[in-house]
Amino acid sequence: MAVIPTIAEIYSNLSSDLRNRLEISDDGLRKVLDAIAISLAGQFKLTYLSLADIQNNVFPDTADLGENGGTLDRFGLIHLNRIRRPSTSGIFTVSLIAEAGSVLRRGITFKSNDDSRNAGKLFVLDQQETLVGVADILEIRSLEGGSESLLTIGDKLTITEPVIGVDQIVTIASIVRQPFDEESIEDFRASILQSIQLEPQGGAKTDYKLWAADAQGVRKVYPYLSDNNAGTVQIYVEATIGDSTDALGTPSATLLNDVLEVIEFDPDISLPLNERGRRPIQADVQVESIVLTPVDITITGMQENSASITQSLRDNIEKYLYDIRPYVSGADLARNKNDILYSAALQSVTTNVLEASNFFTNFTVFVSGVNQLSFLFTRENIPYLRNISFN
Repeated sequence: MAVIPTIAEIYSNLSSDLRNRLEISDDGLRKVLDAIAISLAGQFKLTYLSLADIQNNVFPDTADLGENGGTLDRFGLIHLNRIRRPSTSGIFTVSLIAEAGSVLRRGITFKSNDDSRNAGKLFVLDQQETLVGVADILEIRSLEGGSESLLTIGDKLTITEPVIGVDQIVTIASIVRQPFDEESIEDFRASILQSIQLEPQGGAKTDYKLWAADAQGVRKVYPYLSDNNAGTVQIYVEATIGDSTDALGTPSATLLNDVLEVIEFDPDISLPLNERGRRPIQADVQVESIVLTPVDITITGMQENSASITQSLRDNIEKYLYDIRPYVSGADLARNKNDILYSAALQSVTTNVLEASNFFTNFTVFVSGVNQLSFLFTRENIPYLRNISFN
């Protein structure tokens, strides 16, 4: 793409060109021409920016969202048959203590207590319930979508208004449906590019990657044949950071079930039933979680290792490790292969954060506690940064 000139550069070129062509020497007339040049420069700048936007939105890897005047949503509709997924509400069951015959009205709200994972969130009862007084269980829904509304079993909520015969404190008994975050722009873009680059083949590795992308909350999947049974396909699922159980990519049971469902059936209910089947009849599919492999780093002799420097190091290294993932031959493009962690590369990533005056004398990388110069991540194993220590 051509470099867009600044307004000052456009003005300078216009002014110089006008003076040379008109051979202007009078200072008063020069001021008029300067005013014309600076006015035109602003208009030309807008034209340059408009053309740049048009060029960016010709391709999905640089397109903007529709709300910003871009075409990314249209690419999603064409290649994925959907727009970017919004956040979804969670559904939970709660247990409570109440007298027989007590009634909870439809629309009554519950507020998560301060000791819950996400304090202050509101939940609603969607239908009126008459309680029996023994082992009462109610189903409630979060009013807000996303992982901020995710609760855990045992969390306490408070009914926001007094109800005769009902204890105001209730307890989360189960998670019926996990709330999911809004799909990030880059995850949406990656799904579009994957659908363009990978060709459906009726049960090949690429199909499992494309099918699994229909489950909200999936970042990547890694399909392999089982080592012990050639008829079994093992699908290792990595969740997005926000929708994982540990902010490291570990999927929830809900997400694993969702992946299994979209591998069995296309979620597009507008299709006839006989066109929605996906899983090959001869394949036994097992959907499993990825396995986190800890990476520890020891830095020796660093001149300065303040809290801010340590945090910058961690952020940069985590960003680097986030892109090192198992390579699935036949499902991933060879040019995108990035499955080996090199100690030298990690050292370079670390050095990029430091000022020239700050240096270290030795850098050691441990994978699962073993000193490694390089390490290949395969199948279900993905890296995460556990500790950075200084000697």
